[in-house]
Amino acid sequence: MTIRHFLLKNRLRTFLMGMTVFWSCGWHCLCAASDTTTIEAPFRPVVDVQTTVAGPVAVSIRKAADGYRLYRDGQPYFIKGVGGRRHLETAALAGANSLRTWGANDAADILDRAHGMGMTVTLGVWLSHQASDYLDTTYRQRLTDEIQRLLDRHKHHPALLMWALGNEINLEGAGTPEAWQFVDELASRIKAQDPHHPVITVISFDTDTADRIAAHAPHLDALGVNAYGDLANVRAMIDASAFAGPYLVTEWGVDGHWEAERTVWGRPIEPTSQQKVDFHLQRYARDILANSDRCIGSYVFLWGQKQERTPTWYSMFIEQLPGLDRPAAACATVDAMHYSWSGDWPANRAPEVAGMTIDDQPAGSNVILTPGQQFIARVDAVDPENDGLRFVWELMMEPTILGTGGSFEPLPETLGSAIAGDLGNLNLTAPAMSGEYRLYVYVLDTDGHVGTANVPFQVGQPPPAESAGPANPASGG
Repeated sequence: MTIRHFLLKNRLRTFLMGMTVFWSCGWHCLCAASDTTTIEAPFRPVVDVQTTVAGPVAVSIRKAADGYRLYRDGQPYFIKGVGGRRHLETAALAGANSLRTWGANDAADILDRAHGMGMTVTLGVWLSHQASDYLDTTYRQRLTDEIQRLLDRHKHHPALLMWALGNEINLEGAGTPEAWQFVDELASRIKAQDPHHPVITVISFDTDTADRIAAHAPHLDALGVNAYGDLANVRAMIDASAFAGPYLVTEWGVDGHWEAERTVWGRPIEPTSQQKVDFHLQRYARDILANSDRCIGSYVFLWGQKQERTPTWYSMFIEQLPGLDRPAAACATVDAMHYSWSGDWPANRAPEVAGMTIDDQPAGSNVILTPGQQFIARVDAVDPENDGLRFVWELMMEPTILGTGGSFEPLPETLGSAIAGDLGNLNLTAPAMSGEYRLYVYVLDTDGHVGTANVPFQVGQPPPAESAGPANPASGG
């Protein structure tokens, strides 16, 4: 029985019908919502790594007349990857073959669980984003020792695909010659002891950085690039640089919040879940598959949930449904990747959420309400299989503590209780206090899927727009 057949036979189906309905007579301030970094329940590997496999599975990159190819165990291996370590059963069922981490915490568990799913791991080693650390002999020795411990323990693991040194150290000024020279020293150490697995580094989109890596880190086998709105330009950036090897896209998805349209008061406007599906389908075909002569694969971001300007922007799962004690629900972007990886849509798909309005004004209309104003929220949603739909609404303050470069960002304050019902419209009262708010809707089917949308709005006179922030921050996990 193959891993895929095992998973199909034992797939757990989640039914969300009969959920408790939470109604409130208005929005009243409650406590702040909790962090959404939940960890999925441990998965028992289908294969016993320690007893069934001896020695590493060799991975290599080869150049031929038609371009670069990644090989694993002698066979071509195009990376169909997820960024994240949770929901691996769903990933395997969708056709994913690999996952990426940003650090090596719990590496043994991650490698074992991936192997049990028939998947591989690009194992990340977190490196400092402070340029001064690369001049510090104590820091350099600590990282060298960490690399040695990881090599001693994991270099023969059958799920290991490649090593990834750092994530976007160029983003905050650490992409110095000294930093890349140290990365090259680490890469050289790894390759001397582990000739079976390529070594890469991961950067945010930047031609100059690719040039510096070509000059100072020649032992790297490939270059990982994180790109969102710039995904269509990655190939041209690589071709224009001095870096001559292959690349992989180590983070990608919808446009980043820093690239999106904004309200007049400076808040980013998030696409609906159906718009995200369109982004994923188009970008995977056009910007990843079409460049497979030099691009050896990709990792979509984020195979889980995190708060980054909103709790839904990059999230491909909703792990904490507001007001409901229910398992995680898969977003429509999971279906898009299922199609992109396998060529077929899943048997049951997430609700299609085309739009959402407040008093018939969409998110891009700069919705401004008066304190206590009555309004109607509507969502345009259908289910591909005509499943019964449930609508969960949540009102949140806009975040005031903002992360940078994907760093931790706490959930903003939630106002009132979640409101759930069977209708795609709701009569509401605006908060009495002036400020910036965002109304969310989660559209749930009966098979564990969810569609999402939100509308930012202002109560009272909007303040001056906030700064747009750094030109190219990226969303590390």
